[in-house]
Amino acid sequence: MNHTPRFFRFGAVCAVLTALTTLVVHIVPNLWADATTFEQQVELRLDSIYLAQRWTILVHCALVIISMFVLGAAKLRSAPALVSFGFLGYLCFGFTEIVRTSISIFAVNRTWRAGHAAAADDATREHFRSLITAYGGINDALFFIFYTAFLIGLVCYGLAFLRSEGRKSHLGLLFLTWSFLSVPGFIDGIAGTESLGRYFEWVGPYFLPLARLYIGVWLWKNAEQLSSTLPQRA
Repeated sequence: MNHTPRFFRFGAVCAVLTALTTLVVHIVPNLWADATTFEQQVELRLDSIYLAQRWTILVHCALVIISMFVLGAAKLRSAPALVSFGFLGYLCFGFTEIVRTSISIFAVNRTWRAGHAAAADDATREHFRSLITAYGGINDALFFIFYTAFLIGLVCYGLAFLRSEGRKSHLGLLFLTWSFLSVPGFIDGIAGTESLGRYFEWVGPYFLPLARLYIGVWLWKNAEQLSSTLPQRA
């Protein structure tokens, strides 16, 4: 692979797009925050904005994987182990979230919620209700894997940039700050509570878009320099 300036600028564009899709992922759900009853949640399968947000999550995950692959390529020679483990973390995060969201789209909404709404008798409705309720535990398990993998990616990339650029590395500090802000939600995921994460709800709609935008700008501005410092293959 030739690491040309275009390669890094492509990653920059993907990173900027992740900033935009992050807003959709974290802010748009406020539109159905009042859907708290089981019956209201069943009706979400008919909400076009809700379904569009689900599909946007799939796009978001793909963009994150691409942008982190490109960013990791910039430091692969100077910190190969950290970058490799970090990207594996992001890859696991993306795959897990894609699986989790796909189950939400095709199983929970298109099959189980639709089956519950169309059921002609109480036994069938109860069957689908049991499936929908049981998914809560599966969702929590997948979310734990998602969170763990993402945290590994953050820490590894933060240390990789600090190792190669020193303590003044803005990207290294950004990733480590990001990992620190993710710890409360990670602890809540393990404990099954919302005691710490509720104080960091601002991270999703405010910090994350800015962080991803900064990564995109950094890649774009340094594309020429990064391509000149990496080996080229014919």
